[in-house]
Amino acid sequence: MAQWIEILDKKPKLGEMLETTFKGEDLFVANVNDELFCAKNKCPHEDIKLTLGCLKNKTIRCSLHGFIFNLTNGKANEEGIDDLILYPIKELNNKIFIKEDL
Repeated sequence: MAQWIEILDKKPKLGEMLETTFKGEDLFVANVNDELFCAKNKCPHEDIKLTLGCLKNKTIRCSLHGFIFNLTNGKANEEGIDDLILYPIKELNNKIFIKEDL
């Protein structure tokens, strides 16, 4: 059974990324054309916050080495780089909730 837990008390503006934490993990929520994405706020290649990078369309570019990750499936643009960890979220009354499996 799944439960939805509030992680942000406001929805990010268009083109904005907001940082949050859930169960000790640093996450970010991005708003791309009113579509929301949630991912671990750490580059799978190096220990750097992805929110320091650039959000473009449905991708995020790491500011350290320039690796690009697809926010719809977590895939990297380079072979040999681990995928970005994504999390299911939903918006309700301008608040953001993450799905927690029990």
